[in-house]
Amino acid sequence: MGETGEKIAELYYRSGSIRFGTFRLSAHLDNPDLPLSPYYLHYPELGEDGSELLPELYSLVGQEFYDLCESQNNPIKPARIAGVPKGAMPLADAHARLYENYPKNLLTFEKKQDMNETQFLGPYGEFIEGEELVIDEDHTSGGRNKKLIRTAALSGGLLVFNMLTVVDRQQGGVDNMAQEGIRLLSILTIDELLRFGAENGFVAQRQVDVILEYRSLNQF
Repeated sequence: MGETGEKIAELYYRSGSIRFGTFRLSAHLDNPDLPLSPYYLHYPELGEDGSELLPELYSLVGQEFYDLCESQNNPIKPARIAGVPKGAMPLADAHARLYENYPKNLLTFEKKQDMNETQFLGPYGEFIEGEELVIDEDHTSGGRNKKLIRTAALSGGLLVFNMLTVVDRQQGGVDNMAQEGIRLLSILTIDELLRFGAENGFVAQRQVDVILEYRSLNQF
């Protein structure tokens, strides 16, 4: 984890974007018997404590997403970029701004949740059928929402080969997306985020151990 990754990790703790307790996640929609998660990754809402740190966090994430794309053996040159709504939309905007064709390169999707059914509508914006879309996400568990938004993108005529996420929860998302023909790249793993927190006094090691055990026992 480089200097920018460490700054992103620090902002997660300072902004309250990582919380500890017992939480129900989107993964529970497909896995209702899954034990409640001992941690939660979610950006504070506007006006909540820590939200004043989000513009800096989003900017750093956008730069890291750009650098991830450029650092591949065959650099990823996305014609269009979209974020999984709603949490990742500011991240996709920060990422898209680093290309000359912004804002035309930024597409959007709409997420509809009805009981236990999730549906993505879109894409909305300017694009040409057959262009490559890179999808940005904030946090990844098993890849449930990524599969759904990819289906919507393909139905709209776009191609999706690469996805980016800030934090990989290390619960099977990378392998699951690989089976779909998608490369999923992350800025941080949950192990790296927790290790940074323990080393810098943001979280107790005993809490880290609880989460690591939960992760190892609950794979998708």
